[in-house]
Amino acid sequence: MMPVDCCHAIAYYTDMGQHSITGRLKSICLFINLSLFGIALFQYLIDGPPADIPDLWNSQFYLLLFLALGFSLLAVVLAERPLAAIPSLLGLIAVLVAVTPEGSRIGIRLCLFAATAVTGGLCVPPPYNLAMGPAVLIAAFASIRTELAWDVWLVKPSYSERLGSIIVIAVLYSISVILSYAIKIIREEGTEIANLENTIAQLTTANIGFQEYAKYVEEQSRELERKRITKEIHDIIGYTLTTVMMLLREAKLHTEGASHIRNILDEADQQCQSGLAETRQSLRQLRTIETAAVSMVDAIRKLAYSFQHATGVQVQVDFGNALGPVNESVQNTIIRLLQEGMTNALRHGKASSITISLWIHEGALIIDMMDNGRGSTEFNEGIGLAGMRETITALGGQFSAGPISGGFKLTAQIPLGEDAHGN
Repeated sequence: MMPVDCCHAIAYYTDMGQHSITGRLKSICLFINLSLFGIALFQYLIDGPPADIPDLWNSQFYLLLFLALGFSLLAVVLAERPLAAIPSLLGLIAVLVAVTPEGSRIGIRLCLFAATAVTGGLCVPPPYNLAMGPAVLIAAFASIRTELAWDVWLVKPSYSERLGSIIVIAVLYSISVILSYAIKIIREEGTEIANLENTIAQLTTANIGFQEYAKYVEEQSRELERKRITKEIHDIIGYTLTTVMMLLREAKLHTEGASHIRNILDEADQQCQSGLAETRQSLRQLRTIETAAVSMVDAIRKLAYSFQHATGVQVQVDFGNALGPVNESVQNTIIRLLQEGMTNALRHGKASSITISLWIHEGALIIDMMDNGRGSTEFNEGIGLAGMRETITALGGQFSAGPISGGFKLTAQIPLGEDAHGN
């Protein structure tokens, strides 16, 4: 189950990271749009409508302004999807129509085109956003060159104002595109890192599984070898003693008149029968002996050695006064807890050192595991740790895990009742 849990956990955290990046991107775009559109609206309220333009334009400007803002916000909602290009272009058209009569007034035009450029560069995913820049610059240049609107000749901005506004829009768009590509690279690297972490976790788990399988095969081989030897001993000694007994009985047939020799032969026959019976009983007992279970101390030592050998992470174990045996269920829980903790220390914390300490206090085994990995103030308990919490709670114990200064700490307290100690 552990490899599946690791895959689910890594997929979960990777997905959370993707949503976090997208959420921040949307927040940036939303803030920029509201700010620039707000400045443009404030500037229009102060300056009023352009001179000699019909009064009807006033309401049309507000309609176009809020229409452009609506398209920009829709593009923010669709951020990092190719569909975001459609509302971005529609917003650009609305902005172009809205700023046409502005003439020499450069402030509103600059704010609205800058907002459209930033939205197109950030919200439209690469490489589609590369087409937004030229579209915005062409629209801005076209609006600046407009000389006639509603049969009114407009005063063009000065050359320096036109050049400056185009440069500002181009710079903002370039920054947006660079940021968009940077986010794309970060996301791809994050996915690659997550895949590598997944691979490491699976290899670590597989290595531990191979170690357990090797131990099982070793025990089975030892068991088979013991049974083979007992069978050979039984066959050899049984055949030999049986043959000796038959020879002794044959010899007794030829001892008429020699009672002392017959007595000796009777005694030898009884000794052979007794020896054969005891040998068979001992061999039967030897074949039925169960392989001794590995003690908690040995199991933890083997686990720490296997993990350190497979990953290169230094693992130190201090058993304190917890040197005695425990029952199988408690020992399995401890081993699974340490496996989960060490795997998380490597996968999430990138730890290079892990310290494990065990201590028995007031009838409970206290386990502390600390690592020097990357701590995080935003800790979310994953599937594996949640499962361990449930298991330990079911045993009547307590479990806690969280970041500490310079790493991460996991603590478990498992009661060792009278039935918890091994015999």
